Amino acid sequence: MSDSSIPAYADTRKIFLQEANISGNLDLDRLPRFRKTLANDQGSVSLELKFTLSDAKERLISGSLRAKVNVFCQRCLKPLAIALADDIKLALVRDEEAAQRLDAELDPWICEDHKLDLAELVEEQLILCTPIVSYHESGDCISQKDYVAGEDATESVTSESPFAVLRSLKDSDASN
Repeated sequence: MSDSSIPAYADTRKIFLQEANISGNLDLDRLPRFRKTLANDQGSVSLELKFTLSDAKERLISGSLRAKVNVFCQRCLKPLAIALADDIKLALVRDEEAAQRLDAELDPWICEDHKLDLAELVEEQLILCTPIVSYHESGDCISQKDYVAGEDATESVTSESPFAVLRSLKDSDASN
């Protein structure tokens, strides 16, 4: 993948006829919704996109994206570096009706005019391929938080019932 910057948009009237390829890096500043899910603004996104016309004159977008970003560990809430990768296989359509007629192997991308926002397309793919839950490898953040795991955890639990206090209050009310 090249180190060039991705253009803001692509003209759909030209890019599919030319069967163009776009590759390069995308700055996280251009991905505001995705950036809100991250622990910080450090990271990189690179992509390769190929624009083709199928035999049925469907406008196809294929390619891949790779990202290295920092998310929050769900155990310790500290930054965690993850690598994201996704293969893209989309069909550009004008509306929902056209999207319903697509083959099952193609995902629709609705673009009502000739201006295709590439950052929005990449941002959506990144959001979809981001894991719902991310956490450090086993033991890395557990030891930082003094968590007790396994059989030791059952030993640290007191054998007294949490309702013992209520029982003692009831007994003291009954004796009064």
